[in-house]
Amino acid sequence: MGTPERTPERAASPAPASAPSPQERPQPQPQAPERVLRGPQARRIADRLSVQFRVPFEPQYEPRHGPRHEPLHDVRPEPRPEPPAEPSPAPAGPRWTLRWYDGPTVDAVRGALGRLFPDGTAAAFAVRRDLTTRALALAAIRETRAGAMHRSVGSWGQRYHLEQLLAGQEHPDRPSGPREAAMLERLLAAATAESTRGPAAPDLSRAFDLVARDGVAWLLPEHRLAGPADRDELALAPLEYLTARYATGVHRTAWETALAVLPLRTAVTAAHQDQDPDPEAARAALALLPALRAQLAAEIDAIGDRLAATATATATATATASTTATPAPSTV
Repeated sequence: MGTPERTPERAASPAPASAPSPQERPQPQPQAPERVLRGPQARRIADRLSVQFRVPFEPQYEPRHGPRHEPLHDVRPEPRPEPPAEPSPAPAGPRWTLRWYDGPTVDAVRGALGRLFPDGTAAAFAVRRDLTTRALALAAIRETRAGAMHRSVGSWGQRYHLEQLLAGQEHPDRPSGPREAAMLERLLAAATAESTRGPAAPDLSRAFDLVARDGVAWLLPEHRLAGPADRDELALAPLEYLTARYATGVHRTAWETALAVLPLRTAVTAAHQDQDPDPEAARAALALLPALRAQLAAEIDAIGDRLAATATATATATATASTTATPAPSTV
């Protein structure tokens, strides 16, 4: 009779560990209630900043989600390792964003909030500055003159470049003078398409494309020679007028894109060699003659000083060589 086969013994399954009771788990520490700002309070703070910076500030309400709650009972069938600690969620309550257009920088407003409310009230606010079409179009004119506006990056790339450039600049919508203000208005008008439904807003992408393609010289408000009574810089100075009339090649490109003028002697010579100059070109060249005369005199003086220094050095070297070459008389 054979030996009966033995059935292999199975290892006894461990008894499931009991889940920790809710009393054994660490309880979250109670937090101090957050100070919640109401609408009238946020409005008063925005008004104080509006008075300080002379720019309208608007408080914008944004509700925030409250903290997540743990279940009251542990329903897991078996114990699991504790998950890593997560950062505590944002406290419940409203969140206010102060928004304004152009005006002061974000850092300036944050600093003002900290000084006005050192008790921590400023922490309830986010700050955001939006740039208007005027500010971005004005920056496009300036960057075109600096040679930094390129059509290859597209309008979004151009806008991103300008926004980064203006981040630390206060009041980016303010022109530097009457001429720049007039150039900005002409660009905005050219970038505004006609609409049968009422007033249309300027197309920022079209404004970018216009200055990147055609430069900025066409935006000049007046192309006449400035007279003695012109004090607003709208008309052209004598050298600008001659450049606009006679520049060619790379000088023409530099004038159209950056308003770069011709060298003084080149401009006057071009007017002199013009077989049929207009009266304004002749007046512009005559107005530049004193400056050209002073420039030529300075160049002649510099040439004379250099030649005199060379002649003196040569004579000194020759005399020294002659003295060295002459033998001293012998004494007997």
